[in-house]
Amino acid sequence: MGARLVTAALVRVWVTLFLGAQVPNVFVLAPHFLGSRGHDEQQIGVVMGAYGIASLVCMPLVSWATGRWGYARILAGGCAVAAAGALVFDAAGGLPGYALGRVLQGAGFSAVLVGGAAYVAETAPLDRLGQALGMAGVLTLTAQAVGPVIGRIVLETAGWPWVFRTGAIAGALGTLVALGLPPVAARPPAPEDARLGAGGAIAATALAAVGYGAIWTFLADYAPRAGVTDPNYFFVAYMAAAVSTRLFLGRLSDRIGRRQAAAPALLGHAAILLAMARLGAAWQAVVIGLVFGLCHGVYYPTVQALIVERSSGGRTKAVAASSFAFGLGMVVAAYGLGPVARAAGYPAIYVVASAAGALAAALVWWKT
Repeated sequence: MGARLVTAALVRVWVTLFLGAQVPNVFVLAPHFLGSRGHDEQQIGVVMGAYGIASLVCMPLVSWATGRWGYARILAGGCAVAAAGALVFDAAGGLPGYALGRVLQGAGFSAVLVGGAAYVAETAPLDRLGQALGMAGVLTLTAQAVGPVIGRIVLETAGWPWVFRTGAIAGALGTLVALGLPPVAARPPAPEDARLGAGGAIAATALAAVGYGAIWTFLADYAPRAGVTDPNYFFVAYMAAAVSTRLFLGRLSDRIGRRQAAAPALLGHAAILLAMARLGAAWQAVVIGLVFGLCHGVYYPTVQALIVERSSGGRTKAVAASSFAFGLGMVVAAYGLGPVARAAGYPAIYVVASAAGALAAALVWWKT
């Protein structure tokens, strides 16, 4: 595939990722909808958590399915399944239907996330792998920022049903874009002498995700208790820093080396989580968000590229392993840190998450 065709293919898969990611990100508003229908916190947690569990379960299946049916069909199918989940949620009249809709969204987006990153890994030039994977993350981060805004505008102008139908429309558009992807041949696995670091990098990904999950799961409740009235002070700063880092420092690990880029970023991630444990003012939330976004913008695509380069099972399986590890860390944070917070308070979970981040940095430095 020539350079121009490679660029066109990468742009198309990035657009697919953006459209596919709109489905779950529009549904960030779903807890408010469920609460307005009289469902309690536990019921809302069951419905919303069904997405994450389904996504995690389906990720290991994506690499097998990709080898059988190809990237375009898997990406298109993932977008279509996620869109179907949005329609099922819209048509549902009770918790089982809502949960089924979220399960379909999780299953579909796992195919979009893993299939899209794997396509990028197979297509991008080796000397720009970190940058290409980082750009794929930019599109999902942008969808994460734009989705709730679009959902809020649609809610205020057309009501709840069209919020969910907007997700379905985005998924359908992603299906059409994905079907036009050119085929790409899978690259051979890494040589035997380059495979030794994948295990350490995969473990580091899961450990770093504990900190990410500690923020995404608990900050909305922790911030007001810490004196920060609006958690968006953190989230807006994080998003701006994470996107800017991937745009302007995307080639950092390609130039200086994966370990040299990832380990310091993971140490910064661990340090700023300690600062989160001392959160007490809005300006602190902004600073923490900027540093956290900078560190995440560097370490995530860098460690993912490292796993791809060191994998013994091919690039698609490597991307699936990386995505599964990060999702596993998020689930561990959601279900494991809650009891810690109940027993010792929210600051304690960020100390635990910081220790996990420091261990991730050590694994990347010493085991890769």
